[in-house]
Amino acid sequence: MNENTKLILAVAVTAIVCIAGTYVAMTGSDGDDPSGTTLSVAGSTTVLPLMGLYQENYEKYTNVTLEVSGGGSGAGASAVINGTASFGMLSRDLKGGEIDSGLKATVIAKDGVAVIVGANAGVTDLTLEQIAKIFSGEITNWADIGGTSGAIAVNIREDGSGTRDCFDTVMKGAYAAYDIPADTNEVGSTGAMVTAVEGNPTAIGYISFGALGNLTTATDISVNGIAATTDNVVSGDYELQRNLILATMGDPSGPVLDFFNWILGPQGQQLAVKSGFIAVKPVAV
Repeated sequence: MNENTKLILAVAVTAIVCIAGTYVAMTGSDGDDPSGTTLSVAGSTTVLPLMGLYQENYEKYTNVTLEVSGGGSGAGASAVINGTASFGMLSRDLKGGEIDSGLKATVIAKDGVAVIVGANAGVTDLTLEQIAKIFSGEITNWADIGGTSGAIAVNIREDGSGTRDCFDTVMKGAYAAYDIPADTNEVGSTGAMVTAVEGNPTAIGYISFGALGNLTTATDISVNGIAATTDNVVSGDYELQRNLILATMGDPSGPVLDFFNWILGPQGQQLAVKSGFIAVKPVAV
């Protein structure tokens, strides 16, 4: 074998190794499985639309398939603990029992929770205590707090919702007697909350900042004089805020870690911002 032939073979082998390494890094697969890798994810309906965007974009250039479902933050955590999901979507931090079970959190974005009111509420700003008293059933008419006369129709998220967990935590901190009546109307998703509040002009509820673009007749209000904006979440002035996380059993690894690294990279963080959330890693503007 002459020197030119040896050189050509060396270059060819190097190229094959580089291509294979790039493929493994992108897909989390060594190529032995022609069907690729399937990752299942369940949980928060707040994170669900964003995960749909991640799925659409990530599947375009990798050999990874994502199977995505909702169910709420609590359901997402349980699915990981039970081994029925590769990772869970949560719109709140992990609870003590979930951490004790071995869950680890990766924060992928931040979010605010906006208080929204129906078209005839007649208010644009409420204090945390006023909001807590409304949801506790102590303030029942908008006229009692400077709004248009009309019975306040209160809507809450279901038990296990990360949005509700954030909302309830802040309300309990603002008003020690905060307690939601048993007959309060409960809805099972972000979309259902928008529908409920827009379907009643004297209603009140709360949604993720990421869903504010879905409002048509309902409006978000300021809280303690602070508008529901991403800048006010970043500064800490707006108190109704939380982390959006992906939970794994132990530290993420393999294809899951590859996916998380992509989410925390420029493209994933830009999609989070596009969806109305707040990036946790620098994003080019």
